[in-house]
Amino acid sequence: MSKFAIFVTVKIKEDRIEDFLAQAYANATAAVRDEPNCHQFRIMQNADDPSTIHFYEVYTEAGSLDHHRETVHYKAYDAAVGDMILEKSIVKSNVLQ
Repeated sequence: MSKFAIFVTVKIKEDRIEDFLAQAYANATAAVRDEPNCHQFRIMQNADDPSTIHFYEVYTEAGSLDHHRETVHYKAYDAAVGDMILEKSIVKSNVLQ
């Protein structure tokens, strides 16, 4: 059975990048540590545009992402970063290898 992944791209206000990253790191660390169905959570910063951040998250199945969004750490992240994000896109995919 293939795993489920998302690739998230967010554009952050330039004066809030460090604040955003601190919240993202806390969420990613807690997700991998506390959620058995979260297998990877990588945070990447665009080399040409530091205000563009990418997340690569791998879960056991699509429902595991729903569970992630109900956790205390995700809700804290979501509440903290709402006014920092200018744009957001999410690509959902199945991991083939």
